[in-house]
Amino acid sequence: MLSHLFLGFSLLGAEWVLYILIFLSIFSVALMFERAGFYKNASRGIEEFRKQLRDSVSSGEWDRATQLALNRSQNQGAQSPDLEAAMALALLNARKDTVSRTDVLTEIASDHVMRARVKWEKNLSVLATIGNNAPFIGLFGTVLGIIKAFHDLSQQAATGVSGVTAGVSEALIATAVGILVAIPAVVAFNLYQRRNKVALNEAEALKSFLVGKIAGAK
Repeated sequence: MLSHLFLGFSLLGAEWVLYILIFLSIFSVALMFERAGFYKNASRGIEEFRKQLRDSVSSGEWDRATQLALNRSQNQGAQSPDLEAAMALALLNARKDTVSRTDVLTEIASDHVMRARVKWEKNLSVLATIGNNAPFIGLFGTVLGIIKAFHDLSQQAATGVSGVTAGVSEALIATAVGILVAIPAVVAFNLYQRRNKVALNEAEALKSFLVGKIAGAK
């Protein structure tokens, strides 16, 4: 009973699987462009901001440092925040509120970094899922195509081996397309993960610098 039901499903062939893979390919490319635009906007001018902020804090210009962090935080908005502006602003405001305990300052900074990090990692799990599963979807389509090819052979024995090889070759296209969809998604995921790790390390370095300076200034 179940085998007959699955056979009927298999006889649909691999073409519908190819449509799924094409959709996943378009979707993953759209995610890549969306993430690339996000990182570009979030990172614009970050090097200059770090330098000016560190220079201001090192020279004791706390008001200027606060204004720098406030301006960058406001200019970025909520859609493409970096990992540092809101964190720096929170720490500098905490200094005004006479908060000087290192553990308290660290918690304040971590709260803002983690909230921005959620936006930085948005959709990366989707890219990873597509990259990991697209080859299996393609392989599934290939299996369906092979089943259909052998079933057609059993129904039309006159077609001979050429009929089977033609059906199998068509079925293997699904596996090839699945791999083709997976490769860009995996590469993009790895590159974006690396970018996130570097940005997070930079934010942690700035956090340590500011916490040390604020705690030491009390």
